[in-house]
Amino acid sequence: MGMRVEPVDELTETQQRARLLLDDIERQRERQVRERREGRKQAKLDPRLVAGIKACTPKQLKEVMRVVRNNLRDYKRPPELRDIRLFRNSKLLAHAPYKNKLYCMELHPCGKANCQKCPHGPYYIAYQRDGRYYRPKSEPNFSKLPKPIREAFEPIRAALKKKAAGQT
Repeated sequence: MGMRVEPVDELTETQQRARLLLDDIERQRERQVRERREGRKQAKLDPRLVAGIKACTPKQLKEVMRVVRNNLRDYKRPPELRDIRLFRNSKLLAHAPYKNKLYCMELHPCGKANCQKCPHGPYYIAYQRDGRYYRPKSEPNFSKLPKPIREAFEPIRAALKKKAAGQT
C-alpha cells in the first residue's frame, strides 16, 4: 500500500516566493526595455534648431540648405586614412573603404611588459567620417564583415595565420 506524501508547506511557500521573485525580475526587465525604447531619439529636430530655421531669411535658408547638402554628401563618403585616429599605438595592416565607413585591420599592443604574444589581433574596426568607430566587443568575427572587405583582407589574414602557426 503506497503511502501518500503531502507537500510540505515550506516548499510551497518557497516555490511561491521564487515565483514572485521571478515575476518581479520579469517586470523589471520589461520596464527597462520600455524605458530604453522611450529614451531613444526619434530623429526629431531640436526645437531650438527649428525655431532658428523659422527665423531665417530666404537667403539664409539657401545657405542652410547648401550646408546640409554638403554634410549629407560627406556623410555618404568614407573618411580618409589621414582623418582617423588609430586605436592606441595600433599597427595598421590594411584598410579598405566600403559605403560610408573605412574598415581597418589592426594589431594592438596590450601594454604588458612581459607579453609574449604582442601585438594582439587582428582587429577589424570600422571608422566613420564623423569620428565614430565601431570595434567588436568580443572576439572579432571575420564572417560578419561586408563581402568586399572580407575579400580584401583575406590574403593578409591568411598570411598572419600562417606566420602564427609557424611560430608555435
